[in-house]
Amino acid sequence: MNSLVIGSTSTLGKAIAQALSRHGPVKMAGRRQADVAFDLIHGAPADISDTFDVVVHAAADFGGNAPEDLIRAEQANSVGTLAACQLAERCGARQVILLSSRSAGYQPGDRYFGIYALSKRHAEEVASLYCTTRGITLCILRLSQVYDSQALCRAHQPLLYAIADNAAAGNTVNLHGGNDARRSYLHLDDLAEICARVASGGIGGLYNCAHPQDPRLSEIALAAIAAFGQPGDVRFLADKDDIPDLPPFVCSQDLFEQIGYVPQIDIQRGFELMRIHRESNA
Repeated sequence: MNSLVIGSTSTLGKAIAQALSRHGPVKMAGRRQADVAFDLIHGAPADISDTFDVVVHAAADFGGNAPEDLIRAEQANSVGTLAACQLAERCGARQVILLSSRSAGYQPGDRYFGIYALSKRHAEEVASLYCTTRGITLCILRLSQVYDSQALCRAHQPLLYAIADNAAAGNTVNLHGGNDARRSYLHLDDLAEICARVASGGIGGLYNCAHPQDPRLSEIALAAIAAFGQPGDVRFLADKDDIPDLPPFVCSQDLFEQIGYVPQIDIQRGFELMRIHRESNA
């Protein structure tokens, strides 16, 4: 199986490429450090000579609030996904795997609804249109929050890594407000394994991809304290604004049944892997 991963500098893309390499050659596409030149806005050159069985689209723009941010995110995420599908067709790919986000299901009025959520939903819709009309199998994975052991995902998961930092230092983990909100985290190693199995199985469809457990923030903090083995406590700061709940997100058990794999790294094991990495690099 020959695989192409779009997102040559993406943390997710690199991890998925490594997992895919067990099944055959893998190349990376992107603007930098890439085997295949590809830009989400400007697309790929027309003279692609490589052929691939599967293309994984792991690149995205996270947007912002300024007008130029809205335009860039929509162009990169929606039009860029169309370009990714066109690249897959040119390369003879039979399957496209689109890494989407749980936020693609958000609606106006939901907390954190914005251009990222909207453009990721548009990405799903245009990919479905393109692949359906051209007979390409499309698998859309709506991801929960993704984290890793090396803190490469810190920029997008600051709360989780702040909890880890405080637990590692033996400090009290302070949580803002009084709402003990639930959060769903998926370890990068589990995501990479899921993608490799989806690719090797030629699976299509739309799936919510998360760890089956969705612990509350206090449970996450206690798991971090236990994993790092330092004295610590959890305290809610009532004078601060509540950390909000997110819209419901139920992981797709039918996906796990199809690939014969359920995410293995629960939140405490995830913190333990963080500790092991930090200790080995101290």
